[in-house]
This record gives sequence, C-alpha cells and structure tokens, in this order.
Amino acid sequence: MDTPTQSQVFRLLVLAAVLGVLAGVAGAILLWVVDGGQEWLFVDLPALMGLDTAPWWLAAVLLFVGATIVAIAKRLPGATGSGPLTGFHFDDPLVMVPSVLLAAVATLVFGFVLGPEAPLIVLGSAVGAIVGRKADPQARMAMMFLGGAAALGAVLGNPFVAGFMILEFAAMGMVPVMLIAPAMLALACSYLVQIGIWNLPGLGASGLAVPGMPAYDSVQPWDIVLAILVSILGGAVAIAVRQGALSFEKFSSKRTTITLYATAVVTAIVLLIAQHGFDIAQDQILFSGNTGMAALVQETSVLAVIVILIGKAIAYAVALGGGFRGGPIFPATFLGVAVGVLAVLVLPTDSVSAMAAAGIGATAAAMLRLPATAALLGAVLIGGAGGAIAPFAIIGAVIGYLIRVAVDAKMNKLAPGLGDSPQEQVSTS
Repeated sequence: MDTPTQSQVFRLLVLAAVLGVLAGVAGAILLWVVDGGQEWLFVDLPALMGLDTAPWWLAAVLLFVGATIVAIAKRLPGATGSGPLTGFHFDDPLVMVPSVLLAAVATLVFGFVLGPEAPLIVLGSAVGAIVGRKADPQARMAMMFLGGAAALGAVLGNPFVAGFMILEFAAMGMVPVMLIAPAMLALACSYLVQIGIWNLPGLGASGLAVPGMPAYDSVQPWDIVLAILVSILGGAVAIAVRQGALSFEKFSSKRTTITLYATAVVTAIVLLIAQHGFDIAQDQILFSGNTGMAALVQETSVLAVIVILIGKAIAYAVALGGGFRGGPIFPATFLGVAVGVLAVLVLPTDSVSAMAAAGIGATAAAMLRLPATAALLGAVLIGGAGGAIAPFAIIGAVIGYLIRVAVDAKMNKLAPGLGDSPQEQVSTS
C-alpha cells in the first residue's frame, strides 16, 4: 500500500472503530448460534427424549446430519471456500460467504473438531466488504481485514491475543504495517461490544482460560527439562495431526461428499470407543475442546488421557482435511493440555500448569507456525496459575515452531510446495 495521508489515516481509524462494533456484534451472534445449537442438540434434545446425556448413537446421527448440511453447502456459490489447512482468509468474496458460514455452523454445531475462529474471520471480512462496497479495491481490502480481525477478537476473549497475532502477521510481511493501529482500535471496539460500556450490557465475552489450574509460583529446574520433553511430544502430535489432515485432504478433493461422511463415521467410531470402552465424556472427543479442558486437567487415569489424546487427534485430523469448515486453534490447544496432563501422570512432576503451558505453546506453534502467538496462547490460557508459567509457554512455542520449520523444509525437499500450505499464510488481497 502507498503511504497514506493524515486525513486517510484518520478516516481509516474512524472506519476501524465502526467496523469493530459491527463485526463484534456479528461475531457475537455467530458464537451465540453455535453455542445455542450445541446446547440444544447435545443437551436439550436428549432431555426431551428422556435421556440424561446424548448417547453415542444420537451423536452419530447428528454428525451425519452435519455432514449432509456441509455437502449441501458445497453446492452453493463458492463451494465453502478454502479449507482450514490453507490459512486465514480475509479476502473471500461475498458470493461465497453464505456457503462458508453454512458449512461452518454445521461443522461446529454438530460436533466436529474445529474451532470458530476461521468462520469469524470470514464473517467479519464480509462486514468489511459490505461497509466498503463503494470504496476502491485497496481500501475495501483494508476494511475486510479490519472486520475480520475484529470478529476474531470476539472468540479469543482477550483482545491482545488477536492483536498479537496481527503484529506477528505484520512482522512476517503478511499484513501492511499501516493496518496495525486501525486493527488494534477495531479489536478494542469489538471487545467493548463483548463486555459492555457505561450502563449498556455487553453481548458476552468468551473466557480464554483453563479454569482450576493450580498455582505455579516458583520455577523448578527439573520442570524446565521436562517441559522440553513435553514440547517435543506436543510438537510431534500437532505435526502428526497436520500431516494426516494433508493426506486426507488429497482424498477429499477428489471425493468430497464421500469424505464428509467418512469423517462423520471416523468421528463416531472414535466417540463410541472412548465413551463405551473407557467411560470418557463426550466433550473430550467432540467439539473444539475449549469447554472440555477443565475436566481434562482433573483426569487422573493415564490410559484415559492417552485415549483422549489419540481420539481427539484423529477426530481433529479428519475434520481438518475432510472438507469441513472451522479454525485450527482451539483443538490444537486442547491437545497441548492433554500432552501436559499426560506428562504429569507419567513423569516425576506435579507441575501440571507449567507442563500444560508448554504443551499449548508447542502444539499451537507447530500447527499455526506463529511462535509468538502460540506462546501468548499458552500464557493466557494457563495464566490463572501465575506468571511463572510464561517461560514454559515460550519454550513450548519455540520448540513447536522449530519442529514445524524442520518438517516443512523436509517436505519441500521431497516435493516442492508440499510444505507450503501452512496456517501462517494470510490471504488479504
């Protein structure tokens, strides 16, 4: 972009504030639809049927219904856009937005293992495109980015997490530096929509934290050694999920409908094994994982955690590569917590908070290839344990990032371009 004039900067800031409010409202509505839909299908519907919880067979039926809706969405203009393995898209044309949002709502509401962040970006970008429909292409793209960033802030709870991600995008040359200040203002306005202002109630802020984490006040040298091991395992798990998803995506691109139903079958089988074979709660396998972290931290069975880790990883991989629409962040952080909990159960340490922070940093960095954002996610999600967990989140993020870089380099040597579909790709023009 050309260097803007002072008046252009002022106008962009005003638009950023407006877009922050509008995209924040739109994002809150989408999250309300997703949360309400999950509550109705997996809690209220079983209650109406006289059941205490949703049995396996009902969850399987719902997964198949969700796959059918996604299949229908793929016949709409735009065919649901690009998949979650191709990065974050702030420039999807309006014609494809209905198909993307329909597929995303079906994916998230019916229990598939993806998060809401990517659909929120598409929704916010659509708001920006509508507001800037009469602007020149360069200004319209800027407004789409600001709207997408503001909507993303609706789910990350703390606006600084989304802001940090934008800073990392800019540092890597993916976003113009001139959009940093407007994006931060848009995030601030979006956050005000969530928490409220003066006597006006907010629409509800998403809590980005794992509740019930024990305090960790003093760093122990031995914990640093163990955190390195946790980070290596966490990075390896994330890479395994991603490589499996990439392989599954190749199959999906040729047999779209079959793959959607195959994903439903695999997810249902994993749920059946976990529920009936190991008495594992449904939300430990289905959904993005954000609501299941608290129970995961309290798990005391090594076998149960291993089953959860493997089961969630499989369900996550097939959803990532199977043609569904959602984001990669929250399932990755769930796997990081699972790795941390497993380490505490099998290694000589009781520092679950430190190990979980390292695990989150590693899995998020290996999946997103955004080390600074991954470290902040680990620090924020486990922040209730105290500031001493911050070094562990950073260790995890650095190791996870290095693992991802090494794997991408190897894949590119084997087949040029094969390692070039990372989450760090930001489409803004």
